[in-house]
Amino acid sequence: MLPEATQSPKRTRLRIELAVLVALVGFVAFAVWFMTAMPGARHRGPLQPLGVEDRRLAENLKAHVLAVASEEHNVGHPEALERSARYIETTLAGLGYAVARQEFEAAGVKVRNLEVTRAGPGEGKTRLIVVGAHYDSVQGAVGANDNGSGVAALIELARAFKQVQPGEGFEIRFAFYVNEELPWFGTEKMGSNLHAAGLAREGRQVVAMLSLETIGWYSSAPGSQHYPFPFNLFYPSTGDFIGFVANPRSRALVRRIVGAFRRHAAFPSEGAVGLESIRGISWSDQWSYWQRGWPAVMVTDTALYRYPHYHTLHDTPDKLDYDGLARVVKGLEGVVRKLVTAREG
Repeated sequence: MLPEATQSPKRTRLRIELAVLVALVGFVAFAVWFMTAMPGARHRGPLQPLGVEDRRLAENLKAHVLAVASEEHNVGHPEALERSARYIETTLAGLGYAVARQEFEAAGVKVRNLEVTRAGPGEGKTRLIVVGAHYDSVQGAVGANDNGSGVAALIELARAFKQVQPGEGFEIRFAFYVNEELPWFGTEKMGSNLHAAGLAREGRQVVAMLSLETIGWYSSAPGSQHYPFPFNLFYPSTGDFIGFVANPRSRALVRRIVGAFRRHAAFPSEGAVGLESIRGISWSDQWSYWQRGWPAVMVTDTALYRYPHYHTLHDTPDKLDYDGLARVVKGLEGVVRKLVTAREG
């Protein structure tokens, strides 16, 4: 038996080590909860057949993708980029919107963001919700999923909200951005960066931003879904869901969005909160709003972590799941309705 004087330091060291272990386990448990805990239940089981209205929505979505993203369209292909922009403008005008342009020059090419607005009653500064998608393709890609799918969804959301009156003191802007892709991402010529900078100069209060980014490809095949670490430890390996991704500052917003989506859509969904340094977390237009401290969420099928044709010339309109995309759009309509008609919940 060891002398009491020898036992005491060993007991103290053991207590310290145990306390450190308990603290570490508690921290990991909190981190996992913070990143992954979302309200509502993920949809499971077979999907119900689309009704007549939703089949029409799927057809509209396909028509938009074909028109906007059947060829490479970016500053390197300015005529094709212009065709995409004109289609968006013409379609929105046909819905009865006055389309605003934010024009600028990039690499000697005149380009533009496009925007339409719905505002509720009330005077003075309104609470602004932005729903946006970029319409350019990356160099060397057609861009049907990235991001013709997001543009098509945004057009149909704008159509739905032509008949919706936002609540008092609310305003919603549907924004179509140019120059999201490299070499413009993160620069002063990135369309959403210019858009967000303009709102900041005006002193606007952006209470929520949704970035629709590559949302049209779903698979029920085992192993079809991949993730960056540490999300691979917590999320399913089947790519049949729509994802909602936020930075830590936007956690309350992503939980609100996921909860609303799960109430309005019988379609699988996952939500996640991650550091912006994790590969892919900040890779879309929500980045521009995060830079100003505004809450923003990326809506995505996870792009490169699922879609086999990401950033290639094989990213063509025939690859997309338009029935799945229609289900996602209907869910997003419910989400945005909730955002623009109620301050809480």
